[in-house]
Amino acid sequence: MRLHRIALAFGLSIALHAPTFADADEAAAAYRKLDYATAFKLYQERALKGDASAQGMLGSLYAYGRGVKQDDTQAVFWFRKVAELGMAKGQFALGGMYAQGRGVAQDYKEAAQWFHKAAEQGEPFSALWLSAMYEQGQGVPKDPAQAAYWKKKSDETMPDFSNVLPSQLQK
Repeated sequence: MRLHRIALAFGLSIALHAPTFADADEAAAAYRKLDYATAFKLYQERALKGDASAQGMLGSLYAYGRGVKQDDTQAVFWFRKVAELGMAKGQFALGGMYAQGRGVAQDYKEAAQWFHKAAEQGEPFSALWLSAMYEQGQGVPKDPAQAAYWKKKSDETMPDFSNVLPSQLQK
């Protein structure tokens, strides 16, 4: 049950992570203006040249069908590129795709491996996923001590979202 609630939070957290893949440039400006078609085009140009931030943004755009037809297989392709470069946000995103079986066969063991890599770098949502996985024994051995450890790590590094939704509702 707890893993299902975390899975629901995955969507929100990927959406909140998307702008952090970006930097302050024309593509990011288009994204912030909700001009996803332009953002997609600009990020794609940079991603094909090897820009890791742009690759992460392409993954997010494909995952949510923003500026392009929604395509989980393409999202996984781009998230994997970023994850293999060692970027925690990409590792988290790829772990979430494996945990939910989006664009890949559902594989909790693979998800846990990616979440672990990201959590080791301080990525709070990955630590939260790991906590639930250790609590339930999904993809990892059931281990209450590890569940508590990763929950504490998540609590220590989780951003304060208390003002995120109210500010979004005012737009």
